[in-house]
Amino acid sequence: MKIILPLLRILFGLIFIASGLLKLFPIDYFELILVDQVGLSWNAVPFIARFVIWVEIVIGLCIAFSFRLKWSLMASMAMLVFFTFYLAVQVMMGNGAEDCGCFGELIPLDGPSSIIKNLILLAVAALLQWRHQKADRYKWWLGGPILSLVAIPLIIGFFPLPEYNADADFELDIELLERNEFSESLPPFTEGRKVAVVMLANCVHCAQLASLIAQLNPEDVQDELRIVIMGKEEAVDFFIDDTHIEAFPIARSTDRELLGAIDGTFPTVIFAEDGQVTSKWKGRDVNIKLLNELLQLD
Repeated sequence: MKIILPLLRILFGLIFIASGLLKLFPIDYFELILVDQVGLSWNAVPFIARFVIWVEIVIGLCIAFSFRLKWSLMASMAMLVFFTFYLAVQVMMGNGAEDCGCFGELIPLDGPSSIIKNLILLAVAALLQWRHQKADRYKWWLGGPILSLVAIPLIIGFFPLPEYNADADFELDIELLERNEFSESLPPFTEGRKVAVVMLANCVHCAQLASLIAQLNPEDVQDELRIVIMGKEEAVDFFIDDTHIEAFPIARSTDRELLGAIDGTFPTVIFAEDGQVTSKWKGRDVNIKLLNELLQLD
């Protein structure tokens, strides 16, 4: 036990550190989750995302190096309880299938899996708290605060806050939609009726909707339907192959201003007529029935 508990403490701290670091690769993915699932403002989320990551790394460092171990463990348990409660609410609301972002994009976890993971970590934290005097051995307590301070310039330096132009366009209008590159043979957004569907490559609900869109006849909707998929190139390619929507007009995008205009909510459906955006639907309001009505397929 003289070795086991200190090793368990170090491992527990490293898990927290890893969880924070993995959220940085890419940090855009974690920001999207905070906007889409938590409902944070797109303007505020760059600050909040980096702060949450830093806090998680700090807790891990303090536990691993045994800096004020009792209080550090209490902080870890408070964070685990908070996120477990939040995930439980998400599961009860029917959003449990979506990736929670706990370990970034590298290790996707759905709600139930993350809750199980958190409960195991809570049990480990409780054990370490109960035997904290024995777990406090083999420490270098200065390592916690020193590396915590070093982490601030490293996070901001390697993952700087996004810069927005003074004239950034966050208005959901035709000009913003026209930035997306579709085939030149297609009618432009300014002509007639247009239905744009904005989806996220890592969104479960978007994949379900895309699979239903794939069952439509492309020739029936070619002039009116536009699909914008946001995410990394590899993730977008996998999304297209997995949902079989390659026959439809698709554009890939990483436009932060478009994300801000839709408040990072996926999927979003935008209806425009004669160059003017007249209506939009987001999240749970989007379904294949709505698209059929807008595309006049019923």
